[in-house]
Amino acid sequence: MVDTFLEQINELNELQKDLVTIHPLFADHYPVVVAFESLLYMYDYSAEKGQYEWVKTVPDDLNIPDECLAAMPVHHMDDRMCAIVTDSAFQNFEQKVYLFHEYVHCYVYDKYEQIRNRLQIKHAMEKIKRVTWELDYEFPYEDEGVVQQINSLLSALKSGDLSQVQAARKALFSSLTEEQGEYWNWLEWNEGYARYIENRIREKFGLELNHWGDSAPYNRLVFYECGSEYISLLVREQPTLHTDLEQLFNTILVERVHG
Repeated sequence: MVDTFLEQINELNELQKDLVTIHPLFADHYPVVVAFESLLYMYDYSAEKGQYEWVKTVPDDLNIPDECLAAMPVHHMDDRMCAIVTDSAFQNFEQKVYLFHEYVHCYVYDKYEQIRNRLQIKHAMEKIKRVTWELDYEFPYEDEGVVQQINSLLSALKSGDLSQVQAARKALFSSLTEEQGEYWNWLEWNEGYARYIENRIREKFGLELNHWGDSAPYNRLVFYECGSEYISLLVREQPTLHTDLEQLFNTILVERVHG
């Protein structure tokens, strides 16, 4: 399996050279961890060879679930941010594109950790040692009023009218608590940006765009969809936001902070 995964990752590495035209982050390389049959296969990029190499295989002490797609620091790799996938990521070309989505998270984590540190919610969750809050925070996905506001926002996003979108965002934030609003902003920036870049890659390769999360009942994927679509509109108006993620974060806060 070591060689099979390595071959696939290096094929993606060849494709990645073309992606620098989409975003300069793809000039960088990130470690890849493949979880398969209770083992973790670890690969890292060799600048000298211009391709990935197998580093080591260890028992899966991270308990990676089936069909996992994630990015997180891995203690086996000196706590570097790694893209984590299972063998299902290599089933077909479309699945492979998700690995690039995870590279975006690695880049953001490495370059913009100071933004996460601005979050009140992060500090509150650290106090109670709740490390999985980004995945399982109790957002009111089923609250009727909130659902209505999300429906309005999604329909405004489809219209492409920025002023309509911003009005819908103000209304949404006024129906959320301060903490819920901060959670929304963080995830629409973090997950929305990765989805936004993923969809630029899909466009490049002629794949269908990813809009998962755009219909009720809502779950965490609504942040990917609303964030990605809003970021697309903002970048259309202010092209520098495509690469200036700090400015982008400050921009998406506006309706909540000044609403």
